[in-house]
Amino acid sequence: MSKKMEKWAAQELQYADLGDRRRKKRLISIVENLASQFSTSVPQASGNLAAASATYDFWNSPYFHPSDIIAAQAKSTVERIKEHPIVLAVQDTTSLDFTTQKAKKGMGYLDYKKSFGLKVNTTLGVSAQGIPLGLINQ
Repeated sequence: MSKKMEKWAAQELQYADLGDRRRKKRLISIVENLASQFSTSVPQASGNLAAASATYDFWNSPYFHPSDIIAAQAKSTVERIKEHPIVLAVQDTTSLDFTTQKAKKGMGYLDYKKSFGLKVNTTLGVSAQGIPLGLINQ
């Protein structure tokens, strides 16, 4: 794993509050592994079955919720944005089409009444120099 990835994960999650510094350290380690091998599965990125199992156990822990990552990332984004006098808000909308997945519930219409899925609206904060600063909204 590269030192850049380790530094990025630690900086991005520095505001994570999981009630115990060991949990935060574990979260950073999991994010480092997954982010450095983003095109692989959790077992592949973890390196072995025991580490993959520990990752799944962490995610299922009552001491962790995905919103913990989102809150930490949002705070890190705000801190980066404060360093720039001009920030561009770049927006994208993506359609996730689940039309062929009849068992899925709660989907809305996409572009016409026979297609069902979700619209994902994402706004990315970018400096005037084009440097990504983080997600503003999703």
